[in-house]
Amino acid sequence: MNQPIDTTAAEAYEEHMVPGMFLHWTELAVGVAAPQPGERVLDVACGTGIGARLAFGAVQAGGTVAGADLDAGVIEIARRLEPRIDWRCASALEMPFEDGAFDLCRCLQGLQFFPDRAAGFAEIRRVLKPAGRLVATIWGPLDANGGHAAVVSALERQGVDAAPAKRACSFSDVEEIRAAAQRAGFTDIELRTEDGTSRFASIGSFLDGMTLGSPSTRHAVERLSESGRLAFEKDVGAALERYVRDGRLEYPMRTHVVVARP
Repeated sequence: MNQPIDTTAAEAYEEHMVPGMFLHWTELAVGVAAPQPGERVLDVACGTGIGARLAFGAVQAGGTVAGADLDAGVIEIARRLEPRIDWRCASALEMPFEDGAFDLCRCLQGLQFFPDRAAGFAEIRRVLKPAGRLVATIWGPLDANGGHAAVVSALERQGVDAAPAKRACSFSDVEEIRAAAQRAGFTDIELRTEDGTSRFASIGSFLDGMTLGSPSTRHAVERLSESGRLAFEKDVGAALERYVRDGRLEYPMRTHVVVARP
């Protein structure tokens, strides 16, 4: 008998991270990508599927949307939220789709986590039609992303390896991004940088998202003792207090937007 899939982290991600950190940037990417009725769209490293769900409303009758992610928990939540989308639990470096299957591929805050970024670009290019397009978003540097910076500093003060948390902002050099896309065979590459704001209901919601739902930080936080966890939360709260307005947390974030064509 198959074991039930643990969706605890995925549920925290959908509850806190999606509305707080990802929704704004996903809406921006949808506007840039402009999915059209009848198109076939793939969301790579889709998480719980906010990008795929927004694309699904745009392609309307005649179009299809698929989402792929390595994490079985987020795919399970994605299926519950929108069963009409073709969800696949798969590595972004080896996706179960035919060559040239999609008009549009999107990868929203995923490429920086790939073990081989050029290979990730290449696999996306493989599944794109010759006239297809990729739209990706990739976080800017750590010092331009207040929430991640606060978490990294607080972990380091507790003597915990913060490398996983830093990885979210580890692919921030635009020339490095361009070079990886070119090595993968993309020839038409546009890059721009956008500044925006992440909006959480509270610092507590941010902490729940980062410590329970974030793949890049929750395992590091799990290594803290009870007293270390309390000190970590106090440090993060103190660093972010200046961004609180009427109880809500609103801090600056920067992302790069990539549009690439084969």
